[in-house]
Amino acid sequence: AAVAANAVEIQQYHSHDFTFHARVDGNPFDVELYGYFTGPDGVRLRVPGFYDGDGAWKIRFSPTRVGQWSMRTASPVPALDGKTVPDIRCVPNRHPNIHGALRVDAAHPHHFVYEDGTRYFLLGYEADWLWAVEMNDPQRRSMKRLIDLMASRGFNHVLVNVYAHDTPWAPGKSCPWDYGPPEVYAWEGSNDKPDHSRLNVRFFQLYDGMMEALREKGIVAHIMFKVYNKRVTWPAKWSADEEKYFRYVVARYQAFSNVVWDFSKESYNEKDDLLQSHLLDLVRSLDAYRHLTTAHDDDSYEWDPQLSRNIDFRTDQQHSDFGAMILFDRRRRAYPVVNAEFGYEYGVERLPTHTNPSQSDWQEFLRRAWHVYLAGGYGVYYYNNTAWDVVKPDPEPPGMKRFQWLREALESLPYWRMEPSNHLAVGGPCLALEGEAYACYVEGGRITLNLTQLDRPESARAEWFHTWDGTRVPASVRGGVLQLRKPEAFGKAPGLLVVRQ
Repeated sequence: AAVAANAVEIQQYHSHDFTFHARVDGNPFDVELYGYFTGPDGVRLRVPGFYDGDGAWKIRFSPTRVGQWSMRTASPVPALDGKTVPDIRCVPNRHPNIHGALRVDAAHPHHFVYEDGTRYFLLGYEADWLWAVEMNDPQRRSMKRLIDLMASRGFNHVLVNVYAHDTPWAPGKSCPWDYGPPEVYAWEGSNDKPDHSRLNVRFFQLYDGMMEALREKGIVAHIMFKVYNKRVTWPAKWSADEEKYFRYVVARYQAFSNVVWDFSKESYNEKDDLLQSHLLDLVRSLDAYRHLTTAHDDDSYEWDPQLSRNIDFRTDQQHSDFGAMILFDRRRRAYPVVNAEFGYEYGVERLPTHTNPSQSDWQEFLRRAWHVYLAGGYGVYYYNNTAWDVVKPDPEPPGMKRFQWLREALESLPYWRMEPSNHLAVGGPCLALEGEAYACYVEGGRITLNLTQLDRPESARAEWFHTWDGTRVPASVRGGVLQLRKPEAFGKAPGLLVVRQ
């Protein structure tokens, strides 16, 4: 049917900006504005608006159900109050990479699923300064190149700051690819003399561009509100300006379906747990779409059941005991566990970036990743030349395609139903849905595997997967307890043995 001239048509899970204009005395960032949306089956959403400069306020809305919607605004400013949009038509989503908000799978709570039911195998990438790349270049080719490269290699989750200023290990412009301090500041003023009462609209308009590019590629933005060791002058704690910043970010980005919220990179640096709890509660109260929340690497907060009630999944940093820590957290609570930092892969080019004892070649870094995933967790790829303020995506690092192969190998299995099952194997960690599917990571020459519960062993299929070059070699299995040798052609490369019905 034809759409009426005054109707607004939006695809499900896509966003649309409703813009309203007013003149106000005082600070426009202090103006309250909400859009009250009513949709199919009586669903109601209260979406906060935000100031976007030049006397314009926006309410960014994403319809969650197909059908007819309407909106009415509410604001103490008369020019913004009582505005109505009676004819909003949500049509089915046609974008193959958009699936609604990320959720924890209620049936398999150690895993994620999209709002539309599509499975989500988290393969993370750390790019803290992604938004800062070429802010004054309208083309932003390097930022888009890194996003394209991530997407082409199967990465679907990027850890990114809202703002970070500079690194202590490479202060200032250490090389042409160093984007700290950023070219545009998040507030008015400067980091030395900030005006925290006013956000810099241009900064967030540029951040919008990054968010749109990520959404187009189906990459979830794991947005970290704060970071304490990157030389940012933050608003005073417990201040109105601190809340204003959190409110603004949530209002501006909640309509992007590809969002999860994280209190801070290395949240343990915030010693006031009550403040952290208060701000996470604020985020959740403002977010009409119920995006997932987490707190990056804050053990004391995470392990306190009263505090962590506002945490939906675990984001950890663990540079040792890679599998054991995943197992510990899975047993402690039924939610997804992500090790967001288990080392750093050396840059192909040695640029002036972070140095750390956990840096390694791609082979060792990949080995750690396999241990994380075979314990039933998820991991994040950390590459020296793109993780922080030095961002140079080319030449492509060697680990990226190996992480792609890891995802492809495990995603071909019913991984969300498989459990860590090291009691079934000797010679490497084992992930299994006993009787149906087994995946064993083998670093040595052989593995002993208990297949006594294998259903219909005569029809079972098995293969060895070379984790360094991606080749596959068929294997022969039967029921019972077996000793299987890794193919000699694999040499020193670890192999993944996959057995499935």
